[in-house]
Amino acid sequence: MLYKQIEQNKRNTWIILGLYTLLILIISIFLGMLFTVYVGGAFFIIGLIYIAHVYFDATRHLMKVTNAVEITKETEPQIYELVEELCLAGGLPVPKLYVTPDQAPNAFATGRDPQHASLALTQGLLNMMNKKEVQGVIGHELSHIRNYDTRITVLASALTSLITMTGVGIVVFGWGVLTSENKGLLGLLIKFFALFLIIVGGIISIIGIPIAKLLFLLVSRQREYLADIGSVDLTREPSGLISALSKLEKLEEGESTPQIGSQDLALQHLYFNLPSAHNWISRLFSDHPPLDKRIERLENSNQIK
Repeated sequence: MLYKQIEQNKRNTWIILGLYTLLILIISIFLGMLFTVYVGGAFFIIGLIYIAHVYFDATRHLMKVTNAVEITKETEPQIYELVEELCLAGGLPVPKLYVTPDQAPNAFATGRDPQHASLALTQGLLNMMNKKEVQGVIGHELSHIRNYDTRITVLASALTSLITMTGVGIVVFGWGVLTSENKGLLGLLIKFFALFLIIVGGIISIIGIPIAKLLFLLVSRQREYLADIGSVDLTREPSGLISALSKLEKLEEGESTPQIGSQDLALQHLYFNLPSAHNWISRLFSDHPPLDKRIERLENSNQIK
């Protein structure tokens, strides 16, 4: 099942990329019809360049915004050996390993394929979890790498960011022009144009952003469940991951939950855990299933004997 899912995820990468590219193309045509074909063409070309930049630069960017420090077998032998052992079990190359100073217990993996992957653990996770629990979390993140989930996530976050920046950027620019000191007939025309820009940006934001998010949600939640089962496949021991998820669930029920340090969109998608949504709209657009559901699936899995 797992290896079949890996191949399916590789195909999903191209399907999602195609759907997102189609969405970008529709926005380009929309801008071209409203302004000129040159504006639409420029948006499409710049968008592709931006996506390529994010795709190849994701690891460096994410490690920078999280203040991650690379670790080696010499500096952190226990963590490195845990990862090395699981990589050997899964037939994976050992990814670059990092620790971030974030006190929220979390982890993430990134990279366009297993040969260019990186895995980061927060200091909060290492402080809170025992060895078996850390192993379960590492197994989950290595499963994302093995399943090519990281590639899909980086692409999806890049495309969603592009659409968000375009829609919001046009609205902000239009609002700035609308509230500027322009008088006379020319000033009135400029304000009408600014109002037009706000409407255009609003349409892109209101329609484009939810569609982009929903495209990503088509496969994201199932990938989290699959990565949990993949962790069991690598560790041969479900209790570590179940215990880690249970600790996070208890932490969420407490009065003071450590806040995630970075609000970067890609990190929101890549994190091992996100705080549970408190309303139905947030739950609808959350790409992480609730912790209790993840624990229940692990406990009921056929792989747990």
